[in-house]
Amino acid sequence: MPDKIDDFPSSSTGSIDAKDLYRSYLEFETTLALVPRKHLGNNPGVAEYDLFREMHISRVAQGTLYRRKLDASEALGYLWLSRVRQQAQLYSASTKLAPFEGLSVDELADFARLSATPKNLTSLQGLLLNKGIVVVYEQSIPSMKLDGAVFCLDDGHPVIGLSLRYPRFDIFWFTLMHELAHIVLHRELLTDPILEDLDTAPEGIVEEQADRLAGDSLISRSDWRSANVKYSTTEEALRDFAQRVGVHPAIVAGRLQRESARKHLFSAILNEIDVRKILLDHE
Repeated sequence: MPDKIDDFPSSSTGSIDAKDLYRSYLEFETTLALVPRKHLGNNPGVAEYDLFREMHISRVAQGTLYRRKLDASEALGYLWLSRVRQQAQLYSASTKLAPFEGLSVDELADFARLSATPKNLTSLQGLLLNKGIVVVYEQSIPSMKLDGAVFCLDDGHPVIGLSLRYPRFDIFWFTLMHELAHIVLHRELLTDPILEDLDTAPEGIVEEQADRLAGDSLISRSDWRSANVKYSTTEEALRDFAQRVGVHPAIVAGRLQRESARKHLFSAILNEIDVRKILLDHE
């Protein structure tokens, strides 16, 4: 593992606390033992250093906020997060980013309308960069139970990491909107990364608020209350409602599936777009 520590966070006195660093290293050793060597890539020394640094950052910031407590996959989550942070920092160092001047609820709702057209997927990173928000697509590690993360760099720019654990279009959009909702509502908390396993129920007011705003931005509560597609689940009703509210039919199908016990409802529509193939150029 590299021995340089100049890019580690300092204590309040402006120096690196040796005791904190040692405690982080002990935790790092335990965590590293849970990571299969094959997931450390072609340069395991660098990967180990990045993992150690990520864990130390989290300790200094008094603990990473997880949507739920992860067991063995927590180690993979730290490794994945270290890769997201590294990509975001490299991009920030090599590119003059637009200043981040905030994001409003109305802007979030406007952004959600881009979901109506699948070809907009390839322009999302650029559009959010224009707002000073860095989006990183970092492929999920097998057995890792994370869909996304959001945090701020030291310079204040928000970063969203998306694992694309599931290739479905509706899950991609809900995850992205959930992370953007955190930026709208909880920017002051983002010195700590917030990591998301969206398969689990939200725990705590922060996650509940982000879920609610993400869902309302895609389909407003008033539109959903009056949606006849909840009672007449035909493809024609689905497509008519999606067109009326300005989202892709998969967004509506995903919400219907989440809120009902019919897990195969509109499965063809839900699986017709593979976001991994589009965004990661997977075959």
